[in-house]
Amino acid sequence: MLALLNSIQRSVFKFIHERTLREFNIHPGQIPILFVLKKHQGLSQKEIAKRIGVEQGTVAIMLRRMEKNGLIRRIQDESDKRVTRVYLTEKSENLLKNLSAVLKEAEVLLLSSLSDKEKQELEGLLKKIQEVLRQKVGEYCPKEA
Repeated sequence: MLALLNSIQRSVFKFIHERTLREFNIHPGQIPILFVLKKHQGLSQKEIAKRIGVEQGTVAIMLRRMEKNGLIRRIQDESDKRVTRVYLTEKSENLLKNLSAVLKEAEVLLLSSLSDKEKQELEGLLKKIQEVLRQKVGEYCPKEA
């Protein structure tokens, strides 16, 4: 079953990459950072890591690449000079608009062969699995970015 889920995830990433990510030179692993910053501009690297359930060092590498590609900008916190705040750029705002449309397209494709009842059942089962993972894994399966 895990192999099947992994295969579906890889196919979805390929679908998204071919339609959006390649154009913006972004890795699928950076997508959660964009969505977190869309909701919460000005987070620190530590806060981003906690919200997406990734090690701080990994986030640091991703942020460096994203900054180099013009997707984020980092600004030193006025009240605490040790903290750097992260913000989206116009380029990443455009990417998010494109990405939202592509994600919706991917969802339609994924669910196209299911009836409404099957879609509801699938959503219920996935939520059940997600909750078990939250309880067992904790912060690595955040409830809300």
